[in-house]
Amino acid sequence: MTGTVTRARDVGLELARMLATLFWVSGASVVTVAVLGAVPGWIAGESAGVRRVTSVDDAERRLGARLLLPAFFPERIAWPAAEVRVAGGRRGSAALAFRDHAGAPALQLVQATDDAAPIADALLEGATVLDTRRTAVASRPATLSSVLVEGVRWSELRWSLGGRAVVLRGRGDLDELFAIARSIHGRAAP
Repeated sequence: MTGTVTRARDVGLELARMLATLFWVSGASVVTVAVLGAVPGWIAGESAGVRRVTSVDDAERRLGARLLLPAFFPERIAWPAAEVRVAGGRRGSAALAFRDHAGAPALQLVQATDDAAPIADALLEGATVLDTRRTAVASRPATLSSVLVEGVRWSELRWSLGGRAVVLRGRGDLDELFAIARSIHGRAAP
């Protein structure tokens, strides 16, 4: 009888060891995959939750939403966007950065893709507001600010378009910035 109890105890201990090993290996695998997935962002200097993507189309696929884009685009600014970043997962936010033809930063378009949702803070960080005043973009209430981004002065417009928060920063003149802002619209679904 004691032999049967001992064998049952041994089988129970062996089963417990196997389950502990299974959980340890599974947990270590999950942690390893998470760390390896984060390495490219750390190397690229991206903040938590912000990912660089290759194009506007790629950003739309990742966010599950169409982005707002300008219909008017000055000749001095190169198309397509030099950098496209997304944050917040499905229905999150996107930031498009454009350069002039000499390669200098010229325009930034940052937006939420969900109505009444704020733009992800990670896409707007690093700006120091110097002054702000009320204005309008195509009869919609807006704010116009002078901001410093990485020590460079930008003009910044903030407003809501169809319930979506939009920030447009430019280094050109204000008339050009307002013309771009008035032309921003949603793309048609495919």
